[in-house]
Amino acid sequence: MDTLEKLEEKINKALALIEKLTTDNRILKEDNERLKKELSESKVKAADLERQENERSEKVRERLGSILNKLDNLEKIS
Repeated sequence: MDTLEKLEEKINKALALIEKLTTDNRILKEDNERLKKELSESKVKAADLERQENERSEKVRERLGSILNKLDNLEKIS
């Protein structure tokens, strides 16, 4: 194999590697965008769940306060 053939072989390998890396890069960019979208959606869901839990906790606190007031009133009547 002469020098020119070796050079051509190296160039062909380099081109194949560049093509593979370009494809891999495109796939990684697509995955990255998909994951960013999923993360954003998950953050929205987490915030909504946190809000719901805070509302539920507040309702429980209010009900417990009401029950304690009723018990306190019963003790005062007795």
